[in-house]
Amino acid sequence: MKDNFFIKTAKINTEIYKNNLSILNFGNASILDKKRENIFIKASGVYTKLCKRNDIVKVNLKNPKKLLPKSLKPSVDTAMHIELYKNLKNINCIIHAHAEYATILAQANVEPKCFGTTHADFYYDMIPLSKKINKVNERNYEYQLGRSIIFRLKKYKKYCPGILLRDHGLVAWGANDKEAINNLIAIEFISKIYYKTSLIINKPKINNSVKNFHYKRKHGIKSYYGQKK
Repeated sequence: MKDNFFIKTAKINTEIYKNNLSILNFGNASILDKKRENIFIKASGVYTKLCKRNDIVKVNLKNPKKLLPKSLKPSVDTAMHIELYKNLKNINCIIHAHAEYATILAQANVEPKCFGTTHADFYYDMIPLSKKINKVNERNYEYQLGRSIIFRLKKYKKYCPGILLRDHGLVAWGANDKEAINNLIAIEFISKIYYKTSLIINKPKINNSVKNFHYKRKHGIKSYYGQKK
């Protein structure tokens, strides 16, 4: 079963490359074990296209610096992943990427407005941006990134499948690896259609009734989208 986590984590990292969501060795994915004690994450500097089982590092949430003998160095973003796992409920996979359109918006510090129902199926309103980091904590920058995400999510207070990491890229998550990669793909697509739509109009034309209905149909208390679990 433990080996399964290494294999699954390697596979989900390659999905970043296969879906054209990042370049070279940018981006990383992690999976949390069932006991919520350890995460499995891509080693630092490994190309997502070439990620294999032996490129995955097991990291303990309570003692992340204590690695298995001969382990590779884990992703530099490990502390960010750990902070998100500690604060987000029912999250078992996190993926960070530098997808083109989402990164454009993150660099422009733009929270994309809801222009249509594709967006409303995933977000109640704008896609949130993480809190601005004005001064880097050089000793604990990746933890600082995690805190900047959590700070913004506390203000969002709605279902949120991912966030634009300000000045940086995007982060998505899910109850499992499939949901996390699907959310990452969706955020990039929404960012793309937002960017292109904003070249034509400045303000959304969709009315609140339609926007709210689409969101609630999928994420509301009386949602009826999809199959019963």
